[in-house]
Amino acid sequence: MHFVNALPVAGHVPAGVESARHRPGGQARRGWDCAGYEERLPAPVPLRVLPSSRVTLTLGFGDPITLTRDGSADEYRSVVLGLRDGAEELTIGGRQRGLVLRCDPLLGHAVLGVPLHLLTGAAPCLAAVLGAEAVRLADAPDWDVRFAVLADTIAALLARGPRADPEVAWAWRRLRACAGDVRVEALAARLGWSRRPLVRRFHHQLGITPKAAARVLRFERAAELLARGSRGLARVAADAGYADQAHLSREVRALTRWTPTQLRRSASAAAGVPFVRAGARRAQ
Repeated sequence: MHFVNALPVAGHVPAGVESARHRPGGQARRGWDCAGYEERLPAPVPLRVLPSSRVTLTLGFGDPITLTRDGSADEYRSVVLGLRDGAEELTIGGRQRGLVLRCDPLLGHAVLGVPLHLLTGAAPCLAAVLGAEAVRLADAPDWDVRFAVLADTIAALLARGPRADPEVAWAWRRLRACAGDVRVEALAARLGWSRRPLVRRFHHQLGITPKAAARVLRFERAAELLARGSRGLARVAADAGYADQAHLSREVRALTRWTPTQLRRSASAAAGVPFVRAGARRAQ
């Protein structure tokens, strides 16, 4: 499945899914990463997109993606998902092909050119952000050219895009460094602010409150540990900063609508999707 942090709702991946993943060469880019994907799915696959501390941008060249929110379903070829402290429902099927990019929210603010709170309840088309470059990306003769065009495009957007307030940027980096294990009042005090202006400006620019961001960062740590499958739930809870196993279970269910065991099972199923390296056999 090409969506980052997306797992099959049914807890398993249907038979017959073929997928090829492409990665750019060269050095890793600071604050963002990307991949190309080509998939063939014999039947629609409902996915649950988990809470995330990163902005996810998908530019699709294949069949549409169905995004379900508040009981309504809409189709998109490209979507942007901001920071979120709840699960999203997506359905993909047919022939999927395109680029998926993940970036730090500070960079997402600059790339998209708007405060991230505007992404709440919406799925803007990434092609509208990229303009004519979206056509160049779709029509590129190969993946190396496509990645080069994408890197140049992102660099240009970052150069002219807005910057988050230094105080907001510091608070975000501190939260991320502590995996959410820091109180909002402590962040505000270090900045010489009261809690309210920090919460207001943080939410406006990054689309989520500091408290919710801390919650998501803690969850991501727990989800990573659960996916490894070698630790008991009590150990995962302690290592991820939860008070106890019951606290972990409540938070996982609230954020994903799954129990920790169900989350672990679905993550294991997704890890078993047969990927084909670029240059080898691809989905036809």
